[in-house]
Amino acid sequence: MIGAAVVNEEVNEVFDSALQETAQRLLPLIVEELEEREESRESRVIADDHDFAEHEEYLIYQVRDRAGSVLLRSHDAPETPLAVELLRGHSESGGRRFFTETDTRSGLFIHVGDSLAHRREAVFETLASLAAPLALLIPLAGMMIFHTVRRSLRPVAAVRAALDVRGGSDLSPISHDAMPEELSPIVQDVNHLLVRLRKVLESERAFAANSAHELRTPVAAALAQTQRLAIELQGTSQAARVGQIAASLRRLGDLVEKLLQLARAESGIAFSRDPVDVMPALRLVIEEFARRREIGARLRFDDGGWRKLLARIDIDAFGIVLRNLIDNALHHGTKGGKVEISIDASGALHVVNGGPMVPADRLVMLTQRFERSGASAPGAGLGLAIVETILGQSGGELELRSPVSARRDGFEAVVRLDLGERTKVQPPA
Repeated sequence: MIGAAVVNEEVNEVFDSALQETAQRLLPLIVEELEEREESRESRVIADDHDFAEHEEYLIYQVRDRAGSVLLRSHDAPETPLAVELLRGHSESGGRRFFTETDTRSGLFIHVGDSLAHRREAVFETLASLAAPLALLIPLAGMMIFHTVRRSLRPVAAVRAALDVRGGSDLSPISHDAMPEELSPIVQDVNHLLVRLRKVLESERAFAANSAHELRTPVAAALAQTQRLAIELQGTSQAARVGQIAASLRRLGDLVEKLLQLARAESGIAFSRDPVDVMPALRLVIEEFARRREIGARLRFDDGGWRKLLARIDIDAFGIVLRNLIDNALHHGTKGGKVEISIDASGALHVVNGGPMVPADRLVMLTQRFERSGASAPGAGLGLAIVETILGQSGGELELRSPVSARRDGFEAVVRLDLGERTKVQPPA
C-alpha cells in the first residue's frame, strides 16, 4: 500500500509537470502566431490548418481571451469554454486535470489538460509491471528458503530423533559432524554434559553394586549365626527377640539382592539382538519357587499351548523379571492364596494374585523405586521398578491391573515381550 501511494504521487507529479511545461511552451508560440496572422478571434481547431494523421490525444488545450471566448483549441477539445477558471495554476474539471497559463501582455489564457483515467491507468500498469515479477519471485523465493532451511535443519532433526529414542542407559555422545557451524558447539556442549552425567551414574551404580556385593556375605553370615542362636535359645524368653533379628536380617538380605539386581538392570543387560527361547527359563524359575515347601502348592502355571516363546531379551534379565513378579505376587497377595502364571494367545505373560483392589492412583506409582502398596507391606519396593527398567531396555512393556480382568479384586501384572519368530503348538487332545 505504501509503495502504491508513492508511485501514484510520483506519477501525478510527472504528469502535472508535463502539463505545466506544455502550457508554458505552447502559449508564446500561439500568441506570436495569432499576432502575425491578425485574423479574427473566432474559435478554430488547430488541426484544420494541417493534414495530421488521426491519433488518440492524451492532452487537450483551449486558448481563451479575457472575456473567456475560445480562440483556439485542439482536435478533441470541446468548442464551448471549459469549466476552468481563468487563473494560473492546476485545477480539475470533467474528469480531467488542467494547468492554466496566462500571457499578461496579450491577455490570453491557455488550458492544457489530460484525463485522470489515463493517469490511473498509468499508475495501475506501472504497479502491475512491478508486481508481475514479484508474483513469480515471491513463491519461488519462499520455496527456496523453505528447502534451504529444511536442508540446513535436517541434522538438527536427526539429533532430536537420536535423543528421542534414547533411554536413560544410553549416554553415548551424539554425532555432530554434519551439524551447521552455528549449532555444532551446542551439540558438543550436550556431549560434554552426557559424558559428565554418564560418569556420575556409573559412579553411583558402581557404589550401589559394590556396597550390595560387600554386604551380601556379612548379612548372610549374621543371619546364619542368628538362626543358630535361635535354635540354642528355643523355649527361652530371648527366642522372640532373636526371631525378630533374624527376620530383619532376611529383609536386609532381600534388599541387598534387589540392589544388585537394580545395578545389573541399569547397566543395560536386558537387550538381546537375536530372539531367544524364554520358555526353559520360565519353567526353571517356576520350579525353583515350587520346590520351597511353603510356596509350592500356591503356584499354578498354564503355558497356553506354547512350547517355544522367542523374545528379544537377555535370558538372565528375563529370569530377574520373572522372580520379581512372582515374589511380588507371593508377598502382596492373599496370605496362602494362589498365584496364577499364564501365557495368553498373543504371547503375553500374566502373573495374577488375590487380595484387595489397589486404587488407581496407587497403581500408577508402584513402578517407582521404594514404592510399596502400603506402609506395612513387606519388601523393599524395588521389584516392579526393576521389572519396568529391564522391559524398557528390551523393547517390552509392563501393564499393571487391579482388579484382575473379569474379577472385582486382586492384582495382575502383564508382561508383553518383544517377540521374534513364534512357534505355538497346541497341546494334544
